[in-house]
Amino acid sequence: MLNIINKKELTTRAALGLCSTAIDHAKQLGINICITVVTTSGQQLASASMNNAPLISQGVAYKKALTAASFGIPTKEWQSKLADRNNTLFALQSEPNFTFLGGGLPIEMEGVVVGAIGISGGSEQQDIDCATKAINSLS
Repeated sequence: MLNIINKKELTTRAALGLCSTAIDHAKQLGINICITVVTTSGQQLASASMNNAPLISQGVAYKKALTAASFGIPTKEWQSKLADRNNTLFALQSEPNFTFLGGGLPIEMEGVVVGAIGISGGSEQQDIDCATKAINSLS
Protein backbone atom coordinates (compact mmCIF):
# COMPACT_ATOMS: atom_id res chain seq x y z
CA MET A 1 0.00 0.00 0.00
CA LEU A 2 1.28 3.45 -0.89
CA ASN A 3 1.41 6.26 1.61
CA ILE A 4 0.05 9.47 0.17
CA ILE A 5 1.00 12.82 1.60
CA ASN A 6 -1.32 15.72 1.03
CA LYS A 7 0.59 18.96 1.18
CA LYS A 8 -0.87 22.43 1.54
CA GLU A 9 1.02 24.89 -0.57
CA LEU A 10 1.13 28.57 -1.25
CA THR A 11 0.17 29.54 -4.79
CA THR A 12 1.91 32.03 -7.02
CA ARG A 13 -1.28 34.09 -7.18
CA ALA A 14 -1.39 34.26 -3.37
CA ALA A 15 2.30 35.26 -3.30
CA LEU A 16 1.67 38.06 -5.77
CA GLY A 17 -1.26 39.22 -3.64
CA LEU A 18 1.02 39.28 -0.59
CA CYS A 19 3.46 41.50 -2.49
CA SER A 20 0.68 43.86 -3.56
CA THR A 21 -0.73 44.19 -0.04
CA ALA A 22 2.73 44.80 1.43
CA ILE A 23 3.40 47.52 -1.16
CA ASP A 24 0.07 49.21 -0.40
CA HIS A 25 0.89 49.25 3.32
CA ALA A 26 4.41 50.53 2.69
CA LYS A 27 2.96 53.42 0.68
CA GLN A 28 0.76 54.32 3.67
CA LEU A 29 3.87 54.29 5.88
CA GLY A 30 5.80 56.41 3.38
CA ILE A 31 8.56 53.82 2.85
CA ASN A 32 9.91 51.90 -0.14
CA ILE A 33 10.41 48.17 0.37
CA CYS A 34 11.46 44.96 -1.29
CA ILE A 35 9.42 41.79 -0.79
CA THR A 36 10.20 38.12 -1.34
CA VAL A 37 7.78 35.22 -0.88
CA VAL A 38 9.10 31.65 -0.77
CA THR A 39 7.74 28.14 -0.28
CA THR A 40 8.88 25.96 2.62
CA SER A 41 11.49 24.45 0.31
CA GLY A 42 12.87 27.90 -0.50
CA GLN A 43 11.44 28.25 -3.99
CA GLN A 44 10.88 31.93 -4.72
CA LEU A 45 7.25 32.41 -5.76
CA ALA A 46 7.19 36.18 -6.00
CA SER A 47 9.46 39.15 -5.50
CA ALA A 48 8.88 42.85 -5.86
CA SER A 49 10.87 46.01 -5.32
CA MET A 50 9.28 49.41 -5.01
CA ASN A 51 10.84 52.31 -6.86
CA ASN A 52 13.56 53.91 -4.72
CA ALA A 53 13.79 50.95 -2.32
CA PRO A 54 17.35 50.45 -1.07
CA LEU A 55 19.19 48.14 -3.48
CA ILE A 56 20.54 45.97 -0.67
CA SER A 57 16.97 45.36 0.52
CA GLN A 58 16.40 42.85 -2.31
CA GLY A 59 18.93 40.44 -0.86
CA VAL A 60 17.93 41.12 2.74
CA ALA A 61 14.24 40.42 1.98
CA TYR A 62 15.23 37.10 0.39
CA LYS A 63 17.33 36.15 3.44
CA LYS A 64 14.46 37.06 5.76
CA ALA A 65 12.03 34.88 3.79
CA LEU A 66 14.43 31.92 3.68
CA THR A 67 15.22 32.16 7.39
CA ALA A 68 11.53 32.29 8.33
CA ALA A 69 10.71 29.38 6.00
CA SER A 70 13.63 27.31 7.29
CA PHE A 71 12.72 27.53 10.95
CA GLY A 72 9.02 28.40 10.89
CA ILE A 73 9.46 31.35 13.25
CA PRO A 74 9.71 35.11 12.72
CA THR A 75 13.28 36.20 12.04
CA LYS A 76 13.24 38.74 14.88
CA GLU A 77 12.81 35.92 17.42
CA TRP A 78 16.43 34.93 16.79
CA GLN A 79 17.56 38.11 18.53
CA SER A 80 16.24 36.90 21.90
CA LYS A 81 16.92 33.20 21.27
CA LEU A 82 20.60 33.90 20.65
CA ALA A 83 21.12 36.83 23.03
CA ASP A 84 23.37 34.78 25.32
CA ARG A 85 24.60 32.22 22.79
CA ASN A 86 27.37 34.01 20.93
CA ASN A 87 28.89 30.86 19.40
CA THR A 88 25.58 29.82 17.88
CA LEU A 89 24.90 33.37 16.69
CA PHE A 90 28.34 33.54 15.07
CA ALA A 91 27.84 30.16 13.37
CA LEU A 92 24.40 31.10 12.01
CA GLN A 93 25.62 34.51 10.83
CA SER A 94 28.23 32.74 8.72
CA GLU A 95 25.42 31.04 6.79
CA PRO A 96 24.83 33.07 3.62
CA ASN A 97 21.01 32.97 3.75
CA PHE A 98 20.41 33.49 7.48
CA THR A 99 19.43 36.75 9.15
CA PHE A 100 18.02 37.68 12.53
CA LEU A 101 16.73 41.06 11.32
CA GLY A 102 12.99 41.46 11.85
CA GLY A 103 10.74 41.39 8.79
CA GLY A 104 10.70 37.69 7.91
CA LEU A 105 7.52 35.84 8.88
CA PRO A 106 6.33 32.29 8.24
CA ILE A 107 3.00 31.94 6.43
CA GLU A 108 0.63 29.40 7.97
CA MET A 109 -2.53 27.80 6.64
CA GLU A 110 -4.58 25.82 9.15
CA GLY A 111 -1.59 25.57 11.49
CA VAL A 112 0.83 24.38 8.80
CA VAL A 113 3.72 26.53 7.54
CA VAL A 114 3.33 26.82 3.76
CA GLY A 115 5.93 29.49 3.04
CA ALA A 116 7.36 32.74 4.27
CA ILE A 117 7.54 36.41 3.42
CA GLY A 118 10.54 38.66 3.82
CA ILE A 119 10.37 42.44 3.72
CA SER A 120 13.19 44.97 3.85
CA GLY A 121 13.47 48.69 3.32
CA GLY A 122 11.92 50.26 6.39
CA SER A 123 12.73 49.95 10.06
CA GLU A 124 12.46 46.46 11.52
CA GLN A 125 9.02 47.28 12.93
CA GLN A 126 7.81 48.75 9.62
CA ASP A 127 9.03 45.64 7.78
CA ILE A 128 7.24 43.42 10.30
CA ASP A 129 4.07 45.53 10.01
CA CYS A 130 4.08 45.22 6.20
CA ALA A 131 4.63 41.45 6.39
CA THR A 132 1.90 41.04 9.01
CA LYS A 133 -0.56 43.12 7.00
CA ALA A 134 0.18 41.01 3.91
CA ILE A 135 -0.27 37.70 5.72
CA ASN A 136 -3.50 38.88 7.36
CA SER A 137 -4.88 39.67 3.90
CA LEU A 138 -4.90 35.95 3.11
CA SER A 139 -7.64 35.29 5.69
